[in-house]
Amino acid sequence: MRSGNPTLLLTRPESQSTAFSADFTARFGPDLPIIASPLMRIEPVDAQLALDGVTGLVFSSAQAVTRFARLSANRTIPAFCVGARTAELAREAGLQARIAGADAAQALECLLADPPGGHLLHLRGRHSRGDIAAALRAAGQPCDEVVIYDQREQDLNPAAQALLDGRAPVLLPLFSPRSAAIAAARMRQARAPIAIAAISPATFSAWDGPAPAMTRIARRPDAAAMLDALGELIDACHRLEAEDRPR
Repeated sequence: MRSGNPTLLLTRPESQSTAFSADFTARFGPDLPIIASPLMRIEPVDAQLALDGVTGLVFSSAQAVTRFARLSANRTIPAFCVGARTAELAREAGLQARIAGADAAQALECLLADPPGGHLLHLRGRHSRGDIAAALRAAGQPCDEVVIYDQREQDLNPAAQALLDGRAPVLLPLFSPRSAAIAAARMRQARAPIAIAAISPATFSAWDGPAPAMTRIARRPDAAAMLDALGELIDACHRLEAEDRPR
């Protein structure tokens, strides 16, 4: 791997990239450059929310919370959220929210271990990992689902393409198998060494782009663990840079 100061390349949707960029800078300081090039664009879809009889909302993404807040003024239904950021946004929107796990698998485990009863409604994007509603129904917990937004693919922007055409290391965090597959398809011709931090083994398995120069798998499926993984990659880049300096 060629040495040099690494650049963080964020490919998540815009709002998520902005939030993670702030967390990254707070953790590692302002000296490491960041380029954001979202590979998915969040678009609303026509959706009718029938909330009569619904006793709990399930949100598996922050985008679902944002979209729900625009679709409905109802803030009386408790929310079960995947991830701390999703729960934080739900509370900011006026909902009584609790974290039901860091990913879909943990959310299912939590909701099945202590079923809330009543009738749940899972609000999600068109592309969503883990069929939460079907799994809950199969276990006896009534749950419907409504798709309230779409995630449309888009290309890398010129700044990201120039970065990948260069020689300095690129830090690439990958947060889902779908985002890993989309990124891989658009980075096949990359010349820069890519250091991947993947949120899960399944996410890394979806990467079929250039062989990464380095890889770290987050110890937990959350943003804090992703920052830990990126920290390990940054340290490794700096060690290589020190080894390459003339003695």
